[in-house]
Amino acid sequence: MKPSRSVIAALALGCVLATTVPLAAAEPCPAQCASGKVPLGIAAPLSGAAGAFGRLTVKAAETAVDEVNKAGGLLGIPVAPVAADDRCDAGMASTVARQHIESKVGFVIGPTCPAVVMDAAPVYAKAGVIQFVPTMTAVELTEKYPDSIFRMVANDAQEAKALAAYLAREQAGKKIAIVFGEFFYRRASARMIDQALSPEQKKTTRLESLADVTGASDRLADQFKKAPPDLIFISLDPPQAAEFVGKLRQRGIKSLLLGGQHLLSASFWRNHPSAAEGIHILTPIESLENTDFIHAADTLMKAQVTPHLVALSNFAAVQTWAEAVRRAGSGDPRAVIAALRSGTFKTAVGNVAFDGKGDRRDVRYSILTWKDGLPAPGLPWRQ
Repeated sequence: MKPSRSVIAALALGCVLATTVPLAAAEPCPAQCASGKVPLGIAAPLSGAAGAFGRLTVKAAETAVDEVNKAGGLLGIPVAPVAADDRCDAGMASTVARQHIESKVGFVIGPTCPAVVMDAAPVYAKAGVIQFVPTMTAVELTEKYPDSIFRMVANDAQEAKALAAYLAREQAGKKIAIVFGEFFYRRASARMIDQALSPEQKKTTRLESLADVTGASDRLADQFKKAPPDLIFISLDPPQAAEFVGKLRQRGIKSLLLGGQHLLSASFWRNHPSAAEGIHILTPIESLENTDFIHAADTLMKAQVTPHLVALSNFAAVQTWAEAVRRAGSGDPRAVIAALRSGTFKTAVGNVAFDGKGDRRDVRYSILTWKDGLPAPGLPWRQ
C-alpha cells in the first residue's frame, strides 16, 4: 500500500512506530528516533541451556525482517530487530521487558519459553507494548491480557477441538488412548481433550496419565501390549514422548501415533530423530503446498534455520505485524490492533486472523511428520 501524504508527513516528523506508555495515552516516539529505524523487539534465550534454540528462533525473526527491509521497510523506514536474552528463566522476564521498553520498542515477538511469557506479559502490557507470542498455548494467557497479546499458535482448547474433529472424521469407532504427562499443563490439556470429545467418542477413548518416574513408560506400554489402541495421542514433553515411543516399539505395538503441535520442534527431531519420525503431528499450519509456506521455508533454510513451528511462527509474526502497520498507515498501537483484529494476513503458516482476545480464529490444520530433519506431509485430513 502506498502511504498517503499525511502519513509521509507524520513519518518525517518522527518515528511513529514505538510507544512506551499505556495505550490510553500512547504517543509517537521522539521527533528524531535515535537509530532512524523502526525497533522491533525479540525476546528469547540467547545463552544458557536453551541458547542454541533461542538463537535460531531469533534468526528466524531477523530473516523475516530482512525480507521486510528488502521490500522497502515499513512505510519507507527500515526495521531494526532488538533482541534481548531471557535465558529461558522466568526471573529474567521483567529485566528483558524493561530493556525493550527503554529501547523504545512498541512491538515484541516472544518470549519463547512459556514461564517467561507469563511473567513478562504484565510488564509489557503496562507499558503498552504489543506482543506476538510464538509458543505459549495456555488458554489463560490471552484471557488475562486480551489487549496486548496476539498468539501465533493454536491454544490448548483449540488443539483439543481440532483433535476431536479429526478423530470423529477420520478415526470414527476406533479405540483411542490419550496419554498425558503428570504436569499441571498436560493435565489441563487432557481435560480439554476430554471436554471436546463427543459422548460417542468417549465410549472408545481412554485417558492415561504417565508419571515422569522410572518404570512408568514400561508399565503403560505393557498395558497397551495386552490391549493395543488403534491410535495413541501423545500429550507428553519431547523427552518423555521419545522414551514412551521407544517402549512401544520394543514391544512391537503398531498403534498409530499422533501428537500435538509442540512436537513440531527442531530440538525434538535433533535429540530424538527415530522417535520423531514415527509420530504424526497435529499442526496449525494450513498446508506445506502453500506458496507462502514454501517461500518462508526456503528462506529460513538458506539462513540455516530449520522451518519448525516456532521458527515459522516467528517468521509469520513479522509478516503479520508489518502488514498490520501498513494497513493502519502508522504504528499507533490502537490503529495496529484494530488492523490485526479486523484483517486476515497471508503468512508462512497460512492465513492468520485474530479474535477479540488475540487468539487465532479460523485456524486451518495439517497433520505433519518429521522426515530427514524437515517437516513433511503426514496423515491426510479433509477439513
